Amino acid sequence: MQADERSSVNEMTRGGVLDGCVIELPYIPDFLLDDLRFWFVPSRDECREVYHELVGRSAENWSTYYSKKGWNFIHDPAARDAAEGPFSVRPGEVELDILEPGRIFAPKPRFSFERGGPSYPLVSIEKRRPINPWKPQFIRALEFIRKYEWPYPVSRRAQAAIWEIEECGEIAGSTSWINAESLLLRSDSENLRKTLSDIFYNRPETYPLGSQVYLRVLGRLGREGFEALLELARHPITRKRVAVAKALGDPSLGEAIEPDERHRLRIETLFLLLEDEDPAVRSAALRSMANEGLREGDDPEGKVAAFVSAPEISHRVWAARALSDLDEEQRKFLIGLVKEDPRPLTDLGELGEIIVESKLYDVVPYLIQRLKSEDRQVVIDAAEVLQKLSGIEIEVTAAGADEEKREALRQYNRWWEEIKRERRQKKLGDE
Repeated sequence: MQADERSSVNEMTRGGVLDGCVIELPYIPDFLLDDLRFWFVPSRDECREVYHELVGRSAENWSTYYSKKGWNFIHDPAARDAAEGPFSVRPGEVELDILEPGRIFAPKPRFSFERGGPSYPLVSIEKRRPINPWKPQFIRALEFIRKYEWPYPVSRRAQAAIWEIEECGEIAGSTSWINAESLLLRSDSENLRKTLSDIFYNRPETYPLGSQVYLRVLGRLGREGFEALLELARHPITRKRVAVAKALGDPSLGEAIEPDERHRLRIETLFLLLEDEDPAVRSAALRSMANEGLREGDDPEGKVAAFVSAPEISHRVWAARALSDLDEEQRKFLIGLVKEDPRPLTDLGELGEIIVESKLYDVVPYLIQRLKSEDRQVVIDAAEVLQKLSGIEIEVTAAGADEEKREALRQYNRWWEEIKRERRQKKLGDE
């Protein structure tokens, strides 16, 4: 093992994992919060100041966020030896708060182990947000929010989050909206829910990222937020109703509501959208209904079943998935497509996504068989589905060599043999 590798291992064993923390900054950063690691000087228990380190893609893209002191610390082994770290934080548990701007000087970043606890100087990060070189000089996506009058007062951090999300809608590859979304989820109030509904109702759809985020946040802000999302299904503009229909395909929305009641509310709204005058709305509603799945008594008039014989393959696939828990023939239809249809799964009504969402393991042998195809796209999307089902990350690229395919076949065949063995043992146990 080389010296730099030994140093890296030693540093990781000296650190640990924090259950959570709060960082206070004067801005919403571009780097992802989960890419932060922390060092405490002189130690975690006797902390006087805190240093951050960026890892992963954030380390490649956002080195400008280091202050001079922070940059020197990260690149000085002696300085790190005099500190305790690096500490990672449980995913999703780095909480961001926005500092009030100073009259003359920008406030200094702070770190806390928990909200309301003692805070310490986060000396390694710039107190003014560095310039993002990928931003256009004039951001057209901000035109709406610049003129917005905020009829329902919300916190400064919520306003900052909404501005950030609107701005990101025009900047390809931006990720700071993820931090902004997290801020909104931690800022729940009646006024925030009203604000998100009002902004979605009135904002233009030139840059749809904002609408996607606001609907997703609404759906996670308790029963009141979920019901506000459902009410927006009656919006007079088609693109808005399409956005709502797509949002309802996210199974994580409405988790504050009892499952049977949540299913009823979601299905009722999706059937309303399935009868919409616009085909794009109907299509989006059917796709989301495939995610939700139908139960006995949900569709007494057979409106979803009517799509089983639709001319569009995507509609047939989505209808079959919605009905597959009730009708074995529809499940067999989906398996048969993977087995017999030579087209890529992406051309079969997003069938790969349907397989992952429904955990349709019976198609695994046919997915493995697809890895032998001469059509590179067939190979790639089959490999993507197998990767998501198995959790085994094997790179299969468009320009990849046959060796990639052979390695994928070897590992996925071995994984499938283990799955079959577990199934047999479970069946014997049940008997």
